[in-house]
Amino acid sequence: MNKTLIALAIAAALPVAAQADATISGSLSSKYKNTGAIDTDSMLRVDSSEVLANGMTATAGFAITADTDDDTENSGTATLSGDFGALTVGSIDADGAFQAGDIGGAVSDTTESTDGTTSTVYGIHYSGTVAGLTIAAQVNANTGASGSAGDAVTGVAQGDATSNYVAAKVAGHANVTKSTQLSATYEVNGLTLGYAYASADVTDANDTGTRDGVHEAQTAVGASYSFGDLVVSVGKQNLSTGGTTSPDALVSATYTMTADALTVVAQADNTPSGDYQLDLSYAVTDALTVSTEVDKGNTTTMVGTYVDGDMTFTVARQDDNTTDASIALDFGNADLTIGRVGERAEDTKVSRAAAAQYSHVTYKVAF
Repeated sequence: MNKTLIALAIAAALPVAAQADATISGSLSSKYKNTGAIDTDSMLRVDSSEVLANGMTATAGFAITADTDDDTENSGTATLSGDFGALTVGSIDADGAFQAGDIGGAVSDTTESTDGTTSTVYGIHYSGTVAGLTIAAQVNANTGASGSAGDAVTGVAQGDATSNYVAAKVAGHANVTKSTQLSATYEVNGLTLGYAYASADVTDANDTGTRDGVHEAQTAVGASYSFGDLVVSVGKQNLSTGGTTSPDALVSATYTMTADALTVVAQADNTPSGDYQLDLSYAVTDALTVSTEVDKGNTTTMVGTYVDGDMTFTVARQDDNTTDASIALDFGNADLTIGRVGERAEDTKVSRAAAAQYSHVTYKVAF
């Protein structure tokens, strides 16, 4: 008998393990500045998802990123989801479980640097919902993906919030701390109630002066109610460490209105001395959109965007009275951007150093 036929018959009789399809994506971006600097960033990502025989869904993904400074960072997550909720291990939002219960927005997001709005750690996160009640819990590890401690914040006087931000930004992320977070929310007829707790600081980059971010033994309670286009919320945080008095309750209201091409979002709150923000967006034509943001103290930004086919032209007047402008061309998997970035003044509150204006050409290829 033909040996090839025998081999095929044996292979057909053996069980074959199912394999999930994997999606590979990535990008490489290189920016040239007229100052002579070249900044190159790259990212490679692999994602996979499979519906299991028991009806649950398993997903996994990892990413490798690198930049001009030769800094390489790996991150990955694996999730199992079903009727019980979702369980995720690996790289997670550092304060995700806590923020899920902070309905009133009493505690700001924990950030690793002034360039981002979130921070990530390695840990375990769970979330599930039953009859309007949502429970979230997570444990943050005190090690990174390699099993080693987080990057050290060296040469920094502890308690100096600005220095912590700078060191964390340079290191990529600040020291991570083992912690537990719990939250519960309940929603019924437009009313949402929430509670959140964290056992330890999420990151050493937290602003210890104003108590921004999630800190040790911190709790938050809150409620929000929707009156159609108007949403009113109240939140109160409790700080039990550091000798800092817990701030007063935060009461805020947000009103959203859309009339034809005009969208208005008005927000006001009572702390620290009463604040408000007004966002306006107007579609002048199908191609031209103008938007502006006005904050208390006459802090104003204005952005104009014009789209014509594969070209997008943007001009932005920043709150520090500088102007950015760019023209972006979309070539499918490749993008070319030519722009001008305005001068930036020093801002010690967010540890931003002064920066000169510059022109740049950026080319990005994605697959």
